[in-house]
Amino acid sequence: MTAIGCSPYHDLRPIQGESGGVYVSDLICSLLLPISLSLSQAQINLSILSFALTLSAAIVYILDYRGTERSGKFVLICFLPAWCCIVLIPGLTTSRFRLYLTFWTVILFRPLFNKIISKFKKSFTFGEGCLVTQGILLVLYTSALRLYNLESYKTLYMAKKVAHWIDWLIIHSSNPVSISLLASWAVLSGLSILVVILYKVKEWPVNTKTRKIFHLSVLLVYIPGLLYDPELLYVATVGATVLFILLEFFRWSGKLPWLSGPLSNYLSHFVDEKEGGSLILTNIYLLVGVSLPLWLWPNELHKPAPFPLYAGLISVGVGDAASSIVGTTLGRTHWPGSKKTLEGALGGLLAQLGTGLLIGHLSGIPIKMSVFSTICLATSLFELTVEQVDNLTLPLVMYSGLLLESILL
Repeated sequence: MTAIGCSPYHDLRPIQGESGGVYVSDLICSLLLPISLSLSQAQINLSILSFALTLSAAIVYILDYRGTERSGKFVLICFLPAWCCIVLIPGLTTSRFRLYLTFWTVILFRPLFNKIISKFKKSFTFGEGCLVTQGILLVLYTSALRLYNLESYKTLYMAKKVAHWIDWLIIHSSNPVSISLLASWAVLSGLSILVVILYKVKEWPVNTKTRKIFHLSVLLVYIPGLLYDPELLYVATVGATVLFILLEFFRWSGKLPWLSGPLSNYLSHFVDEKEGGSLILTNIYLLVGVSLPLWLWPNELHKPAPFPLYAGLISVGVGDAASSIVGTTLGRTHWPGSKKTLEGALGGLLAQLGTGLLIGHLSGIPIKMSVFSTICLATSLFELTVEQVDNLTLPLVMYSGLLLESILL
């Protein structure tokens, strides 16, 4: 893997097997979210904005990570991504609010990215930092637009809106299927917590195979959720992600010692080799990665969910777990410059194919095996050759492939 440059302050997490720096895979990583948004035929302004943020990432590399020291200056080239948005997004100049919002979303990429990297040293590679920064800014952008498009900001109207959401949630979660799903998810969450506690109390060793226990929980949550109630799964995963982020904030900050101490004690037992800084992100990455196709889907959710929404489940929940287990058990032939093995990649490929067939059978969705096999192969090759956090990148790769299939075929 060829290095493009090196961080002057060594705040980036080194890619496994390499010295600290910025690599080609980092820049590829920064393209995954924009490609997924464009292929999902989301709002054109969101797709253009996401590509502008990728251009901002390239500018950040040029200004701050290519030379011997980070440039603290704001230069004219920083306006280029914002100018592209102004030119390319239809009707942007007709709304002052949308114009300002888009402009500042793009401009804020560089300071936010550098703040994240410097604040949480060794927690992110350049590519992972790009993905996280893009995600934060796009969530803030879409949230601001939704608030702006509300009919009124009066307290009574807002109260009615919240009451409507609560009524929807109560009604939606009161049918027997939803109750069964919620009960099973609560049980699985409890069992996952018990596993963490048990391994720590008993001081049992934790390895790659052990960590994949949680991938089984993901399977048991997402397959029924996508088959029978994708809307409820959407709400539940957003809520769980917010909870995970809050818990990690309290653990990292130490603001609540009675909570942060036990969290650090138990979660650190399950930290893998890709956790390099002060943050513990593996659990959040797993939840976010499997949920990304569900969150990015631009159309109305219905049951059973469209096949692209299973991309995170197939690629990470099954494929990544199978690759790790087969690779550590039977792996002999290593990919050049990597700990990953061809046997592990083959195991992951076969597991993805099998899971796709099972989902097709359960959901009644026809699967074109020749095309699906090609997508699974591309996903497995990406995992084998690109040293980034698989939980975030693989779902986007497979999701993009499945969307491209639906567009072309």
